[in-house]
Amino acid sequence: MIGAVWRFLTSLTTFAWVGLFFCAAGAAGSVAMGRYPELFSDMDAQILVGWFARKGFAAPGPTLWLYGLLLATALLAVNATCCTVDRLVPIFRGNVTLRRLLPHVVHLAFLGVVLSHLAGAMYGDRIPGLAVPEGGFVPVGETGWVLELNRLDVAMAPEGYPRDFSAAVTLYRDVTPVARGVVRANEPLFHEGYGVYLKTFGPTPWGAPYAVFDANRDPGAVAILACSVLFTVANLLVLVTAGGDDA
Repeated sequence: MIGAVWRFLTSLTTFAWVGLFFCAAGAAGSVAMGRYPELFSDMDAQILVGWFARKGFAAPGPTLWLYGLLLATALLAVNATCCTVDRLVPIFRGNVTLRRLLPHVVHLAFLGVVLSHLAGAMYGDRIPGLAVPEGGFVPVGETGWVLELNRLDVAMAPEGYPRDFSAAVTLYRDVTPVARGVVRANEPLFHEGYGVYLKTFGPTPWGAPYAVFDANRDPGAVAILACSVLFTVANLLVLVTAGGDDA
């Protein structure tokens, strides 16, 4: 029995079928998110664990695809772990070559990405919708900071749409400035693990300009980037060294 389970967990066939199930669950999710926008509209506005605890169990039908996606991801991670454990011992007992090690570097990088996303989903923080008028202040969630919008700059195109927009901001703790900078759509201000992102802007009812910010903290972000780069490089090396020793 144990041997059969182990063969299942280390099988390439298992990986292929679970990968197919992962794609099917993702496709179902694309349809469900379009059909139930009121349910999923704030999914990206908070960490996944918090959203799932609030809505994932309240509407099990429309979120069934998410259960499947998480289950498939867990099975892929277990499959990669078991396969690496199963193969590395014989490799190190025999002829250790780069070609034989590279697939398991890919596995480890994949596991790093999954675990880093898990860390972000459990221990991250998202503070959306920080609306503040120019010259005004807004508290940043429970961080103890206050965000000041010093200046909002908008460059309009001749056609009438904004070509570029930016916001000069300052972060305070109590009355002490702790960070300042210019924030653009894809250029956040980072401080103590948080990124302050400029989302949109407009005029207040009394005509003053205002901007809306999100403040996000993802403890796994750096590890996700590093593991993703390792995953890509290792895959490219597998292709380059193809035709050598079996993995």
